[in-house]
Amino acid sequence: MMKALLIDDEKDARFILRNLLERKHSDQIEIIGEADDVAPGVEAIKSLKPDLVFLDIQMKKGTGFDLLSQFDEIDFEIIFITAHNQYGVEAFKFSAFGYLLKPINRKDLEEVISKLQSKFEQSKSKVKDRLKVLIENYGNEGEIQKLILPNVEGFQVVKINQIIRLEGDRNYTNFILVGGKKITATKNLGEYEELLNAHGFFRIHQSTIVSLRHIAAYLKTDGGMVETTDGARLKISRYRKNEFLSRFF
Repeated sequence: MMKALLIDDEKDARFILRNLLERKHSDQIEIIGEADDVAPGVEAIKSLKPDLVFLDIQMKKGTGFDLLSQFDEIDFEIIFITAHNQYGVEAFKFSAFGYLLKPINRKDLEEVISKLQSKFEQSKSKVKDRLKVLIENYGNEGEIQKLILPNVEGFQVVKINQIIRLEGDRNYTNFILVGGKKITATKNLGEYEELLNAHGFFRIHQSTIVSLRHIAAYLKTDGGMVETTDGARLKISRYRKNEFLSRFF
């Protein structure tokens, strides 16, 4: 049984969420308290010590990120609640457990609770590291600054602007960074395409994604080649060439 805390400045939103949880998930989740803003939320977490916090992002006197930054140690899971897509919710799945869009949909809630239940027994020590990176990521109006790259040993954190290109290798992805460093992540290329497409990256080939900030030249030879700032020349698919060029003209 997970002990949950609801933090949202909208009383009606808390009521709806509590009602859904108590009617459909009372055998999985026990609601131990509520809070309506950042400061009371911090106090509630400290006193009640929840396993799980449903956390609104935009509140009257701050954000959910402001709340999280007040904890040196985070040993609880987070499910974010937001009505605003500008926070880059597509990236939450790489840094936090999950998120729900307002108005909360019963099916979406059931899905995230089901996933959480299956992973709840994992080590809580991983939560602190993921959320620390999340706070850093969203310090600049939701613009992603860093990316967590899971690998066989744990994970590494890289700055987005240091990534030159991504190369797919079956179920793995090789990240080529400024300075020649290579990191192999245990996620496939498609997952990173979904995350990075809106942040200055483009998939030029089935097996290659490039950072547009690291494009040095485009060459017409061999049907189209891209040269990156580290000197690599990469084939561009003829099906993607026009869309790629449209990013520059």
